[in-house]
Amino acid sequence: MKHNNYITAALIILTVTMLYACSKTETVTFKSPKSYMPAVKGKYIIYKLDSTVTRSFGSGFVTSSYTVKDSVVDVFTDNLGRESFKIFRYQLNPSNNTWASTNTFVLTPQESSIEFVENNNRYIKLINPVADGKTWKGNSFINQSPYYINYIFSEWNYTYDKVGSSRSVGSFTFPNTVTVVQSDSNDNDIFNPYSSNFYNKGYEIYADSVGLVYKDIMSWEYQVFRHFNNCILIRPKTTGTGNDTLGVNCNDPLTNCDSLMQRPNHKIKCDTVIDRFYYNGYGIKQTILSHN
Repeated sequence: MKHNNYITAALIILTVTMLYACSKTETVTFKSPKSYMPAVKGKYIIYKLDSTVTRSFGSGFVTSSYTVKDSVVDVFTDNLGRESFKIFRYQLNPSNNTWASTNTFVLTPQESSIEFVENNNRYIKLINPVADGKTWKGNSFINQSPYYINYIFSEWNYTYDKVGSSRSVGSFTFPNTVTVVQSDSNDNDIFNPYSSNFYNKGYEIYADSVGLVYKDIMSWEYQVFRHFNNCILIRPKTTGTGNDTLGVNCNDPLTNCDSLMQRPNHKIKCDTVIDRFYYNGYGIKQTILSHN
């Protein structure tokens, strides 16, 4: 009889434990976007900035490096009644170690999102909740790409990745960061000087209680215009073995050399001559050097 009492007591304890476990709900707490992009008058971050621009006459790209400081200089209310922060960018003159103002940005932090205005373009940098896989149209206010004539720029899908991860950037190790993947096109190919290329990549890393600590954006197009000389079509003989060779004009759209090469065992050999080409685009990379 006592043995049965022990069994009954054990079943009661097990039942109560299971009911408690089932009724318990897990609470997930997300960091506010403001935590990753804090703003207060007097705050600054100094960056190494690498700017990549098109050479004269579109003959390639050239990269220049600078030291810049983004400083929050004023707090104001925008035309929608929202608290906003004016940020001055200063560039260091290494010859005399002085700073000169070069640009002005506006940061508008809200609980639902954080907007950033640069060169009259309004970006939605962060949104709520800050959670892995969360996506949004960060360029939805921008009709024309600031990098090149890219009609899909407003459709870039920003996505949170590695939320809460420790990341090393420059000489710092930040225990809590979030990466914003702005774009990383599947069409990004290795540069080929003989064919048109397009490239769109954008990443930003924000550190808790610090702000933007790393930025890497590159968006460009390469257009090439060419013609073909001395084109020869190599194809199997209609009878017997071996190949026939036939001169073709691949500059004539009616010839459609691409279709000819799709046929079994057909090849075309040409002397390719590039008439002209051009690059168009821009890239920027920022790496934190120091902050207050």
